[in-house]
Amino acid sequence: MDNAVFTPEARFTLAELEAKYPPRGLPEHARVTRFGPSPTGFMHIGGLYTSLVSRRVAHQSGGVFYLRIEDTDKKREVEGTVDLIVASLASYGLSPDEGEIADGQELGAYGPYKQSERIAIYQSCVRWLLEQGHAYPCFATAEELQALREEQAKRKVPPGYYGGWAIWRDKTPADVDAALAAGLPFTVRLRASGGRDERVTLPDTIRGPLDMPANQTDVVLLKADGMPTYHLAHVVDDHFMRTTDVVRGNEWLASYPMHAQMFALFGWAPPRFAHISPIEKQDGGSRRKLSKRHDPEASVGWYMEAGYPKGAVTEYLLNLIDGSFEDWRVANPGVSHEQFAIELGSMSRSGALFDLAKLDSVSRDVVGAMSAKEIYDAALVWASAHHPEFAVRFAQDADYSQAILDIERHGERPRKDIVRWEQLPTDIGYFFDDRYAELLGDAQEAFKALQPPAPAGLLAKVAADYDTSLDRDQWLEWLRDLGLGFGYAPNAKTFKAAPDQYIGHFGDLAGVLRVVLAARRNTPDLHEMMQVLGQDRVVARLSATAGW
Repeated sequence: MDNAVFTPEARFTLAELEAKYPPRGLPEHARVTRFGPSPTGFMHIGGLYTSLVSRRVAHQSGGVFYLRIEDTDKKREVEGTVDLIVASLASYGLSPDEGEIADGQELGAYGPYKQSERIAIYQSCVRWLLEQGHAYPCFATAEELQALREEQAKRKVPPGYYGGWAIWRDKTPADVDAALAAGLPFTVRLRASGGRDERVTLPDTIRGPLDMPANQTDVVLLKADGMPTYHLAHVVDDHFMRTTDVVRGNEWLASYPMHAQMFALFGWAPPRFAHISPIEKQDGGSRRKLSKRHDPEASVGWYMEAGYPKGAVTEYLLNLIDGSFEDWRVANPGVSHEQFAIELGSMSRSGALFDLAKLDSVSRDVVGAMSAKEIYDAALVWASAHHPEFAVRFAQDADYSQAILDIERHGERPRKDIVRWEQLPTDIGYFFDDRYAELLGDAQEAFKALQPPAPAGLLAKVAADYDTSLDRDQWLEWLRDLGLGFGYAPNAKTFKAAPDQYIGHFGDLAGVLRVVLAARRNTPDLHEMMQVLGQDRVVARLSATAGW
């Protein structure tokens, strides 16, 4: 039976595997954590969330965070997903200490870190379970299993392959030999040992001790194609990769009893488990888990395409992980979020609620704390990937682009209008002459709609007298004096006191210049904007529109 069940690759004894993957030489309290995604599509924001927790817990203890690719379900694997996972982790500063890092390259002595390359290890462990009588081959067909489920539903008993419903559990060696001789496909199942009233305790790091029924299900360990199921592979890998703490979604809570049984059968001490609740979304009057199918924000790619700064996404996730992070950030402005320690016991047992408005607020603060050079560098990377036309404009004169971004970024209340990089082509496009030329039609329409209308000769006069060397106070005095000559009161208060003596006030005059110079009514500080545009560009734009 051994030769039929196992390929020649199933060649290790448990002792040989223990020697091949010895305990790590780490400090006593160092933690070893992992992220184990399946390459079945895009990178989910929940994966980033889990990785952030796992990596931070490992690093703050002087331990190791590794990436394990759980790719044993080849039918569901999507080409390129492994590269996407690796790139996503790297983009958000979550690169693993061990595991795949790029183009199939791996770091670490506990690999291979792709489960599809560890088949001999799993099969060797299953061989041992079979030899000890803890597992058995099951030749039940899909039709038999379906009939079993239907009969269980009819009798209103719990579904599953267990006890008297486990039709191959107590077959004789002769029955097994006959099935093998006939070439029937089979799986290998765990022989559940839990009694009807037996209980196990899960000492969950987040949720505290959880009392659960012992495992009574003869779960599949090896599928008919020889690939392991998650249940087997994760137990074997977490032991031989010497994982100390498993941070995973709470959907795996119900699986703990069968995992606990396997750890016990092998004589291995289980890692500590922390089951985190999923990120949820408000949907009408109820909350639900973020859906890959229905919610674009479930994908890490959505944040990248929208141009949210990497630090903003990370800080938002830290807010979801631990509500005290927000107070920590207020008390520690300018300090890297890497200094914030995550304690698993402090995490909420309920699902974190995704809040786009909160993400935008966090992003404003993160961008507000960045220098113009940092914004430029990050935005250029985004534009190169997602808006090539803007990237060309943006990169043509780096000093000019950075000067644009530096407007109103100094003083006690720096501007916080930038949330994500995808705003920039629209928000600052008018600074670039080719884009400004495309906006001239819109500018002329807005100019004609101004109330009060701009007086004849105003634009030509501003063009003739403007001097970029004027500081703010000098510029204000100059423009107010010029405005008076065309009937604009120096401020709104003066205008309201004597509306019949003026056509408008200084704000109206500034509005005229904004429309003409920027093709829009709302801009950053007008003085700084004109300083950045420069003498030649301001004069050229005013002169070209003077005949409107």
